[in-house]
Amino acid sequence: MNFEPVYSPAIVSFRKINEIGQEGRNSKVFLAHDEHMDAKIVIKEISQYSTDLDKLSKEAKILYASSHPNVVQIQYACKDDDNFYIAMPFYSNGSLKSLMSKRNLTSREIIRYSIQFINGVSHIHSKNLVHLDIKPDNILLSDNNEALLSDFGLSDYTDDNGWFQLTRHYIKHSAPELCDSTRQNLVNIQFDIYQIGLTIYRMCVGDDVFNEQYNVFLSDNGELKTNEFVEALKAGSFPDEKAIPIHIPLQLKKVIMRCLENDTSKRYSNTRDILNDLSSIDYVGLDWHYNSSGNSQQWTCKDHTGSEYSVILNKGDEKPKITKNGRNKNITSNLKSFLLNLK
Repeated sequence: MNFEPVYSPAIVSFRKINEIGQEGRNSKVFLAHDEHMDAKIVIKEISQYSTDLDKLSKEAKILYASSHPNVVQIQYACKDDDNFYIAMPFYSNGSLKSLMSKRNLTSREIIRYSIQFINGVSHIHSKNLVHLDIKPDNILLSDNNEALLSDFGLSDYTDDNGWFQLTRHYIKHSAPELCDSTRQNLVNIQFDIYQIGLTIYRMCVGDDVFNEQYNVFLSDNGELKTNEFVEALKAGSFPDEKAIPIHIPLQLKKVIMRCLENDTSKRYSNTRDILNDLSSIDYVGLDWHYNSSGNSQQWTCKDHTGSEYSVILNKGDEKPKITKNGRNKNITSNLKSFLLNLK
């Protein structure tokens, strides 16, 4: 039997529960309940009046083409008279950014999450895709607590030479090469690599510290001081390398700063090398929980015997206060060495 090549209309039935995000003027993100699957899902709703249907469906096609264990999967895509919808799984653990808003991450967590989401980036690069919007907001944590790359709204295919002309991007994650007017906003996978580095950096320092650095470039009415921001990017002074806490392993810090190289000839040229360098970090001292408040820094950790350590360093103090199982402890090494070598 031959079928006519006609698409049949289908009924998709979901009920919006509440809005959980907004992505620009023309799209919103909702938590919803799908009637047929009897499941909570995430719906990205995009107004059909914002652009043509081909562009609307592009993100859905890219998501489908990017199927990978570390990439958020598309459930389905559909449209009605007013909107185009992309349905994705709902992850109750939320995003990496939401976790970072609750507490600082340990070095071990930073390395593990980074390897996972970079695996997703590596996969899309193998498909000649660039993501262009890598940030903690767009890395979701699965029910198995694994990092998944999400939100392909800015993603696109590169040309035969690996280039793509950027038309819009997330300002906070601007790469220095965008400051070069001769490039005419042409970017390649190294743009993603810069954003990878900035994402790992934010995992190390925390978003409060990162936002404090960025807010320096905002005027009193919240507008970006573009010239000052561009100069900081070109000089490599944003983000501030010195803000990385002392308990972060040197190997991890080197990975971050190589990703953030403003000279692209010195930056990583592929994600494989980043993954290899992250995987080779065999370091003790990866499990410190770090907090800073005002003029005080604190680290807490358990060693392999279960003993609990607490380190408090107040501004102006020559030595930190260190306790082991609640009792004062003296150390012969400097604080940085102690933090990085606790087994």
